[in-house]
Amino acid sequence: MTKVIFDTSFLMAVADHPTNWLDDISQEVGRVEPVALDCVISELTRLSAGRGKKSKTASVAANIAKGFKRLESGAAPPDEEIMSIAISARASVATIDQELAESLKARRVPVFGLRSGRAVRL
Repeated sequence: MTKVIFDTSFLMAVADHPTNWLDDISQEVGRVEPVALDCVISELTRLSAGRGKKSKTASVAANIAKGFKRLESGAAPPDEEIMSIAISARASVATIDQELAESLKARRVPVFGLRSGRAVRL
């Protein structure tokens, strides 16, 4: 089973524009264990406390992540935590954050993003 760590940007994107992202990733790597770090859940919770479309999207994204395996994260910024845990757990990462994706790929961490409404390996 392949662990895939989902970041805030990816979860918000699929909450805003629903896709068959889990099926797409599963077709690429087989069985998937979706993972959400505590820092990502905290960020979604903070964003959902506001008003407007962004807060509603964050709330939907947080609900999506409720079914994921949770992993504790440290005090570093979320992108650094995602990178560190992905490397140590030999996990893939799902993100639409271009800077994070490039940093992960430079460290040979498999990355998934969204293209034309589909989750694809970048």
